[in-house]
Amino acid sequence: MMDNYKITATKQRLDLLTEIEQTPEEYIPELLNFVRLFRQSLLTKQISINAWNNAINQINNSSQDQEKIKQLFESWAELDDENEQKETLKIIESLEDVSI
Repeated sequence: MMDNYKITATKQRLDLLTEIEQTPEEYIPELLNFVRLFRQSLLTKQISINAWNNAINQINNSSQDQEKIKQLFESWAELDDENEQKETLKIIESLEDVSI
C-alpha cells in the first residue's frame, strides 16, 4: 500500500516538474510566487486547525473545572459548615486562573 503511495507521489512530482519545464520563462516568477503562496496557505491552515483544537480543548477543560466548582458549592450547601466553606474559598482564591 505504501509503495503505491510512493509511486503515485513520485509520478505527480514528475508531472509537476514537466509542467514547470513547459512553462514559458517569463511566467516562472509568477509560478514561483504561486507555489510559495500555496505552500504558505497550507501551513497557515494547519496552524489555524491546531489553534482551533487547542481552543476547544481549553473550553472543554474549562467546562470541567466549572462543573467541579459547581459540585463543590452544592456540597457546601449540603454540609452547611461555614468555617469549612471559608477555608475552601481561601484555597480556591489562591489558585491561578480561577475566578468566582
